[in-house]
Amino acid sequence: MVEISVAVVDPTTVHGLVQRLTGFFDAPSVSFDPARGEVRVRSEWESRSVVQVIDLVESWLATDGPEWVTLSVGDRSYTMRGPTCPATPDRPAAA
Repeated sequence: MVEISVAVVDPTTVHGLVQRLTGFFDAPSVSFDPARGEVRVRSEWESRSVVQVIDLVESWLATDGPEWVTLSVGDRSYTMRGPTCPATPDRPAAA
């Protein structure tokens, strides 16, 4: 089992991400914790699942998401930027 979380700065944009994720994962696997500002996905540990979450988050960022989010998989965290978000020291440019 793997838990993937997406920390969002603007909770008003979360609905679109949750919709995208529940289109791929079953609804009980996707949750939003408003106290922590995180969308969480619990899934079997498969690279396909992790890649699909990353693709869905990228798609959401490009269309109606915030400028950037922090994606965590296990004990690793990554900053994902939308296409209009400039790189800054705390949000490095995407590779």
